[in-house]
Amino acid sequence: MKKLAIAVCVLAAVNLTACTQYKSMKHEKQKEYLIEDTINATDPSDRAAIITSKMVEALGLNEAQRVKVALLNEDFSNRYSVLAASNNPKINKRKEFIKLTDEKNQELKKVFNNAQVTKWNEIRKEFWDEYRML
Repeated sequence: MKKLAIAVCVLAAVNLTACTQYKSMKHEKQKEYLIEDTINATDPSDRAAIITSKMVEALGLNEAQRVKVALLNEDFSNRYSVLAASNNPKINKRKEFIKLTDEKNQELKKVFNNAQVTKWNEIRKEFWDEYRML
């Protein structure tokens, strides 16, 4: 009887874990679709302009930096749009969005001074949580 009770508990735990993982994956997929829909519904140039404006304000960028950041934002905004519009089932869009974001962060760090890099590292997660939808 104890073995049966233990087996039932183990099966219940495995089932609960599987359900939780499924719900988590489903939630992540829904977030991915929401982001894609938002990206597809907005103009890359408009998104880039808004993000650049917010970065200038948050990091105190000078004019030369603003121009470089605007170009980077425009380039990456276009690349995000192409990726979001892709229907290729072989592409893991989440992984590719993360890769693009990491690449963009590396390029931005080349434009920023040390204080701005430090500030960017402090605020970028919150920044992207708020503005990646643009």
